[in-house]
Amino acid sequence: MADGQNQGLERYVFYGNLESAPTYSKIVIIKSNFFDDDIYGTINTIPKIPFELLPQTDIPFLFGQSRLDKDEQGRFILYADIIASAYFMLSRYEEIIKPDCRDRYGRFLAKDSIVFEQGCGFRPLVDEWGLYLRNLLRDTGIILQEEKKEFKRIYLTHDIDRPFFFSFKSSIKQFIKNLIHYGNYIENPLSAYFRNDKDPYFTFPWIVNQDNQVKKIYGENIVKDIYFIITARFSKEDKYYPINSRKYKKLLKILKNNNADFGLHVSHEGGCNPKNIDKEIKLLPRWVDKENLLSRHHFLRWMEPEHINQMESAGIKEDFTLGYADSVGFRVGTCKPYYFINPVEQTVKNIIIHPLEIMERSLQESQYMSLNEDEAFNISKKIIEQVKKYNGELVILFHNSSFTDDLYFRSLYKRLLELINDNKAI
Repeated sequence: MADGQNQGLERYVFYGNLESAPTYSKIVIIKSNFFDDDIYGTINTIPKIPFELLPQTDIPFLFGQSRLDKDEQGRFILYADIIASAYFMLSRYEEIIKPDCRDRYGRFLAKDSIVFEQGCGFRPLVDEWGLYLRNLLRDTGIILQEEKKEFKRIYLTHDIDRPFFFSFKSSIKQFIKNLIHYGNYIENPLSAYFRNDKDPYFTFPWIVNQDNQVKKIYGENIVKDIYFIITARFSKEDKYYPINSRKYKKLLKILKNNNADFGLHVSHEGGCNPKNIDKEIKLLPRWVDKENLLSRHHFLRWMEPEHINQMESAGIKEDFTLGYADSVGFRVGTCKPYYFINPVEQTVKNIIIHPLEIMERSLQESQYMSLNEDEAFNISKKIIEQVKKYNGELVILFHNSSFTDDLYFRSLYKRLLELINDNKAI
């Protein structure tokens, strides 16, 4: 989405061949063959490696040549096709070219991404290309405002996969198991059900307190806390807790009274069969804003880019799914919101994508990055600094069920929020 201070600049940038460029253009970006009818949609559009660098920079790009000329009219002629490169990233074009690269949940992973393979996944390349282009415009005499180096938005998001450790039924089962010494012993299951302070997954008061400290420093116009809730169970992968139960309703009311926002946590099955999304939306509490409906897929199970059509028809307006499950970083190459591009239809959809940069499970789990707390903090710090540098949106995901005593997530989350708060003064 264009920043207000840069609107109108597109008239000075022409994309195509040099002969067709209007005289008033200041920069001509020479079009590569990426969009040619006989090339587009084939394996021949996967970028060649190693990536070349933009002239006189350390910035990789994906298509075209590393060449920058200046013609007799004083225009810059850039042969690096950063338009096709940005399209490749933002549309998740690579994922339609590699349909067999999916894990057991049907997800495309960072390990299969050519950008991550080349060591560029922790850089917002699309934003770097944008800054490079603006600096070229400055060199032609165009006066531009200095880019802000601050967070545009901060989204502290929490997926409620399991709001409580025990349901009434499961607490009774566990109580009986304890009596007969069957399976793992879990202390006081009935107490955990009836008293939230005994439930290891009921970490919401602590989460609210932590998030409110960031809100207080930045203001609620910058910081949003969002809870994504599952409304239906179509698969055993969804640890569904009845959303209409008195206990769950009471929890959601507490969060709502704290000015939290809510969105649909699309079920595991909904990620495979998006037709189910419409049913799941209808089960949301009536006070959830359906006119500006937010979503994130359970397991980050964004299956195929073309599924966005069914999400759009179901009424979803903004989505927070697009990050990798197996790595933190910049899956779409930007930390700014944008309208999704369907690479199959080559159309812009009416759904705003808020890229997800950091998920706690990606950092810690052994099948993913398998980092200790300090390593997780350091890589997250680098990402946070990049988001601030490019005036982007910081989107962080920590599950309520992660803040148990036996994992480092509580300490890590607190450290990251302290870092974000300290950045306000820098």
